[in-house]
Amino acid sequence: MPRVTEQYIQRRRREILDAARRCFALGGFHATTMDDVIDTAGLSPSVVYRWFRSKDELVLAVVRDTVQGIADAVDETAALEPLPPLGDAIGRIIDATLARVSHDDQDLSALAAHVWTEALQNTDVRELVADLYARIRTSLAELVRRHQSAGTVSADIDADAAARPLFALIPGFLVQRLLLGPEDTASYAAAINSVLRS
Repeated sequence: MPRVTEQYIQRRRREILDAARRCFALGGFHATTMDDVIDTAGLSPSVVYRWFRSKDELVLAVVRDTVQGIADAVDETAALEPLPPLGDAIGRIIDATLARVSHDDQDLSALAAHVWTEALQNTDVRELVADLYARIRTSLAELVRRHQSAGTVSADIDADAAARPLFALIPGFLVQRLLLGPEDTASYAAAINSVLRS
């Protein structure tokens, strides 16, 4: 029997996660069934259940994969050289978030709203999201501290406190996008920079 490579394992897992993400974004976590994911993935039930034993396990994997990717983007942005203006940094994070919740040019940003709803009802999802969101706020606080060292943000500001409203700009963009229609991230970032300078 041929040996299964790690690359094959990751590719197959990614196919299932991408199919689940599409289903969850369109129908929500509760309305989506494993059969929906199996049909969307175009795989046999035995293949999907080999990687994910239950829908709950698949939900957690999709949430972890999505939010982890956003947290990674925040970490990368906070460490950028040269140091980006805060608005530009938020714009980069939003672009990375949109890329994370898109597939084959299909906008799946509704997934974010479903994750927030699920976090209110599912303790495992809440703990996972809360841990990753705390990491995001820590990275944003570090970005503020770097700006303070560069003299572009007042040293009198509490960096940890400042990270909270900066973080809120990310889901705030997504909510407005979902309810009011697409918005350009560059103009959003420019508006943030203008407000912060005033």
